[in-house]
Amino acid sequence: MNILYWLRNDLRLHDNELLAALPADAGALLPVYCFDPAALGPDPLLGLPRTGPHRLPFLLETLADLQRQYAALGSGIHFVVGAPATALPRLAQALGAAAVWTSAEHAHEETTAETALAAALGPAVPLRRFETLALLHPQDLRVAVRDLPLSFSKFRYDVAAAAPVRPPLPAPRRLPPLPAGFAPAPLPTAAALAAALGQPALAAVPRDARSARPALGGGETAALARLHDFAVARRLIARYDDTRNELLGEAYSTKFSAWLANGSLSARQVWAAIGAHEASAATGPRGKGPQQLRLELLWRDYFRLLARRAGADFFRWAGLRGQAPKPTRPDRAAFDKWTQGRTGNQFVDANMRELAATGFMSNRGRQNVASYLVHDLGQDWRWGAAWFEHQLVDHDPALNWGNWKYIAGTGTDVRDSAFDLAQQAKRYDPQGRYVRTWLR
Repeated sequence: MNILYWLRNDLRLHDNELLAALPADAGALLPVYCFDPAALGPDPLLGLPRTGPHRLPFLLETLADLQRQYAALGSGIHFVVGAPATALPRLAQALGAAAVWTSAEHAHEETTAETALAAALGPAVPLRRFETLALLHPQDLRVAVRDLPLSFSKFRYDVAAAAPVRPPLPAPRRLPPLPAGFAPAPLPTAAALAAALGQPALAAVPRDARSARPALGGGETAALARLHDFAVARRLIARYDDTRNELLGEAYSTKFSAWLANGSLSARQVWAAIGAHEASAATGPRGKGPQQLRLELLWRDYFRLLARRAGADFFRWAGLRGQAPKPTRPDRAAFDKWTQGRTGNQFVDANMRELAATGFMSNRGRQNVASYLVHDLGQDWRWGAAWFEHQLVDHDPALNWGNWKYIAGTGTDVRDSAFDLAQQAKRYDPQGRYVRTWLR
């Protein structure tokens, strides 16, 4: 049996349910990564490339790392530029593939792409989906996704508490060979991608020495190195609850988010590392770090499941409970000053300049700048979400848009979520070190 493997946000060998399910009699396996114009092209709100100047290089580094790992296991990756529903059926037909396998996504556009591909393939070549992104396997939940509680607390205590977290799967030792005589297309450069898509090439952004993200690069190799360093070598999980709201330095938070977003690290691998940390510290003092990190992994899962339940409504202006957002005063000049870090609010401006320079911002910073855009400037929260999608190296549609909906009061929580920016700056940057770092 020949299988075509559509690679998506599952760019790793470890804890990959799809690779673990490959049958012993698989005649050939063709892993294919599609550079989809819909994901790389302009967004409908701002007209900016959705995969921006920080995330695109990280993605290409990730794919280069995965390509090396596949080659070491006797396989390879074929790269195409085009919509999956167009490119993959042609490949499947040309290679006589019996099936197309892929990882299931959770957000609306991604699930729509799966539906379009299944229709294009037809019944003769089934599309089989595997769960590689969630912490809690959907089969282990006591409720169907359509019945997911519209409350994180109810999800946490009534659903997640009763669901086991499966242990991570080992990486395969070998992979089925590529189809006989098939020569995979090489990984394109950023310039070649831009030319193929008819878009201007994104200007390279040099690494900024002030960046809080470690200079490990993209890919599973770097992700596992960071996981070992954070959880094992320096045991930073122990003090995570004390440091997670800091703003400077690479050690205050895990920095796993970019690898989790494109699937070069799995949430279950992080969960297992937390368990190993707790087991090794069983006889010593135990802080709240492990508990807090687990809570954030559950939030990540909740947003993914909520995006699946809500579908297109998750990305719309109105609220998930029918509530109307605050009235907006559309002002592109004010919005542009916000993106440039030139609002006049130093705490906001420092965070926005860090984002522009590095593609990263602390969770505390993200909440504050979002609150300022929505509640102080009166702008459309979707503009902010689209700007983050363009800039963030760790953009994940469910997490990004879910957090923006929360700040805008259009998610599952209808309370006013406006932040007191002066109090936030005083509490989290009392000496002004963060502001001075990014506004100098």
